[in-house]
Amino acid sequence: MKKGFSLIEVVMVMAVIALALTLAGPRIGAGIGRLQLEQAGQSLRSFIKIGRIQAQRTDREHYVLLDRKNDSITLLNPEMKPLRHEELPSSVQIILDSESDFATVLIAPSGIVRGETVRLRGRAGELEVSLQ
Repeated sequence: MKKGFSLIEVVMVMAVIALALTLAGPRIGAGIGRLQLEQAGQSLRSFIKIGRIQAQRTDREHYVLLDRKNDSITLLNPEMKPLRHEELPSSVQIILDSESDFATVLIAPSGIVRGETVRLRGRAGELEVSLQ
């Protein structure tokens, strides 16, 4: 008697695996999209937090530049030199209320943050980022 699997058994196992991936695939993709959206929101919040710390240390205003065209975030010092830069994942877009490709968030030495509402859009939906 020969040991091993028959062709029918192998085909059945492959069909079950294909069915499972077909059902689970969209959920896995949505989970990754939601994770990327949350990560981008956390990055923006951390840029604002770092900007607050730097503004208080130097007693000068700092800025967070939001580039909608390149979907990137840059922390600028008072001389407009970049302190930190990050590009968002390709699936995440910056949504601004204005038609401009850029928006600036001003961070005062007192810790007050001024700027328009920032929304991020990804495959999993939209996320509004609080500037406070």
